[in-house]
Amino acid sequence: MFYTRRRERTTPALSTSLLVLAVLGALIIGPLGACSVVLDREENQCSVDADCEKFGGFPTCSNHVCVATGLGPEGCVNTTSPKNQTEYLNACSTSKCVPFDNCARLGLCSETTTLPPARTPANPTIPPLVNPTPVPTTACNANGANVIYMYGAADFAPLLQAAQPLLSAGTPPYRAVFQNASSCAGVASIFDGAKRLMRDPANPANGGWAFYFDDAGRQVNCTLDPAGNTIDIGVSDLYAPTCNAGYQPGPVVGEYTGPVVPFVLSVPATSTEQSISVEAAHSVFGHGGKMNDARFKDAMPWTDPNYYFVRNSGAASTVLTSLLVDVPPSGFWGVDRLSTENLRDSLLASTAVNQSIGIVSIDYNDKNRGNLRALHLQAAQQKCGYQPDSSPTSYDKANVRDGHYPLWGYVHFFTRLGAGGVPTPAANAMVLRFSVPRLEQSLVDNIIAASLIPQCAMKVSRTAEVGNFAVQSGFQCGCYFDFKTKNKTSCQTCQSAEDCSSAAPACNYGYCEKN
Repeated sequence: MFYTRRRERTTPALSTSLLVLAVLGALIIGPLGACSVVLDREENQCSVDADCEKFGGFPTCSNHVCVATGLGPEGCVNTTSPKNQTEYLNACSTSKCVPFDNCARLGLCSETTTLPPARTPANPTIPPLVNPTPVPTTACNANGANVIYMYGAADFAPLLQAAQPLLSAGTPPYRAVFQNASSCAGVASIFDGAKRLMRDPANPANGGWAFYFDDAGRQVNCTLDPAGNTIDIGVSDLYAPTCNAGYQPGPVVGEYTGPVVPFVLSVPATSTEQSISVEAAHSVFGHGGKMNDARFKDAMPWTDPNYYFVRNSGAASTVLTSLLVDVPPSGFWGVDRLSTENLRDSLLASTAVNQSIGIVSIDYNDKNRGNLRALHLQAAQQKCGYQPDSSPTSYDKANVRDGHYPLWGYVHFFTRLGAGGVPTPAANAMVLRFSVPRLEQSLVDNIIAASLIPQCAMKVSRTAEVGNFAVQSGFQCGCYFDFKTKNKTSCQTCQSAEDCSSAAPACNYGYCEKN
């Protein structure tokens, strides 16, 4: 888009409305001498970008014409090197954003006014599973002796499915058996010796069977040994001390960090709601949507905890959201849906479309985009709300990768270490896949297909839950990630580092990167 100029004086508001294509303007306006809007043919429109500032929106000067960049929102920070958390959240972007009006919708109209602390919840009872699971007829060890027993984060299934083909192709081959619980349960299963066994569920009506993925990628529920099976790896989307300050990785317990898992506040796709702020989420999950305070408005339409689809206090979805919206994880309003799969199914089955809201990992939301939609999330002091992706139809995770979207965590693998700080062969077969700087390309492909983000594709990093962003360092694969998710990239292709320039000297997965 190009900017035109009037010969007569205009106000800034009027001038920004006069956006036309320069070539089209020259062809059409030229013959219409009586037209009041004409291109200025007598002098250059600009020489440098600063000459275009009067138009607003951060246009650039190209061939002496001011060209719109599409950067926003209004008042954003126009920088490629954010210096603090606020600048990361408010950096100018071409991503679609939808603001949430705290003043109009919550009555929160002053930056000095804060919402009251969360109240003790009055939650409904947990309903039966939407899709009950029959008792399995297959034993978990039916595929042979090389089994890796894993336990923890209930949203791990997509990543396990991504990793299993490499485990099957290893020497020797391994089959990973996993049982859903929660992130903090996964941590405790390794740090607490009394919790090292995984067993078949005590209440089969609530599901919770262990499972593995066969060579065709199908999930197979299975039964564990009657005495239980020793857990090789605890899986968590949280750092260990987040669950228990006494749980510190070291010479006894090793920690290995995997890809990034974004979480979303999800609603039925037919809901009229498009965005939510952390303040509104505080009202919902900390007060049941009803403030009981004349100073504030209720968080309409989310005022019935029967339609809050959440997990328990040890789940990463709850813990990470609690830190972002300032509600204790043990004090969340809503109904624990027992597993990520049942949470998804319950949200999909809800008939109260506008009242329903759930917290789910992005992999489960992305696979159901026809029926679920991630709300645009507006963080504290953020001018606009963002989804993880740059648009509702993309899968580029651009806003997670560059620091516009704050609700995410890393996958953590915890395992007991033997002499010399070495995991058992079974645990090592899994964690070694993720502990090397350059992951196998097929694993990167599978991680991307699972809607997760390999660390090498991130532009920002963290060292604490929902902590401040820092620049991601080390091996990079952002170019390859862009190509896989958008089918295009501006990066130079390469066969080796000899094909790359000094500005991007590394040849990673076929593209020139800085590192």
